[in-house]
Amino acid sequence: MQILSRTQTSIISSCYQIAGLWCKIDFPRKVSFENLLTSSEPFRRDVNKIDGFVCKIVVSEDCFKEDISSFHLLSEVKGVLGECLLLYENEFAYITIISYEEGKYKYAMISNKDFSDSTVYLKLDDSSAGEALTSFFMVAFSQMAVAHQTVLIHASVVEKENLGFAFLGKSGTGKSTHSSLWLRYIGGTKLLNDDNPAVQVDSEGNIFIYGTPWSGKTPCYTNRKVELAAIVRLNQAPENRISEARGLDAMIALLPSCSSLRWNDHLYSSLCDVLEMIIDKIPVCVLKCLPNQDAAEICFGEIKKLRLKQTLIK
Repeated sequence: MQILSRTQTSIISSCYQIAGLWCKIDFPRKVSFENLLTSSEPFRRDVNKIDGFVCKIVVSEDCFKEDISSFHLLSEVKGVLGECLLLYENEFAYITIISYEEGKYKYAMISNKDFSDSTVYLKLDDSSAGEALTSFFMVAFSQMAVAHQTVLIHASVVEKENLGFAFLGKSGTGKSTHSSLWLRYIGGTKLLNDDNPAVQVDSEGNIFIYGTPWSGKTPCYTNRKVELAAIVRLNQAPENRISEARGLDAMIALLPSCSSLRWNDHLYSSLCDVLEMIIDKIPVCVLKCLPNQDAAEICFGEIKKLRLKQTLIK
């Protein structure tokens, strides 16, 4: 089975650096890729030669003709606007299919088992082509990255004095709302990313959080990294109360917000290794809260205490 298409002869390559990881996308030469991947523009780099691309994608205008009868369905995710994402797997590859407007626009990506190489099949003049390519790029990056000690998490992140504070929670919990409270009531706070930041453990064990091209409904595509100060899981409650989560409780608080496959043993093992390094060094808290000023101030105050305690222990 031919997993990846490399038959295009007239291509233009575009390079991106996200969380320090180099990615390359090959487009048909006639394509204005800046218009297809607008949110990725702050991450695009003009380079002559890079040998260390960890994520490579070819964009093809060919029709997707892969026989998926040998694949089994792993996941189906439907959005509120009628979009749908299907993920299939067999022994050799993954297939991601995205459709919009009840199947009117349908696109596919086929990837190798670690998502380092993919081919995306698009009709480039479709109105949804750019949105689909952005989503495929995120899927490939989020899976590939865990092998490089980098995890894409579903979170809203603010930064203050070069420190990042990540707020996790189920959809509708109020992650963006809590970030907005920090922006309003905690002086010197800026938004880093509002949906899918990347957390990375570097070679020396330092932990940073990065902006990415994927920020949900908020156009915050900041190519910037800061030291990760804390991770806070939010739960709606009738009063504001915060507690530290440790060990297994910290893992349970963090794992559901990670964008990584649970069905791939290798990727899942890499994810767990990264999370163990993160929770060993970074305070993880659970905040039961109301959407008010007091919640932001209690959260910020408790994180300051925990970080001071860690400093004294060291």
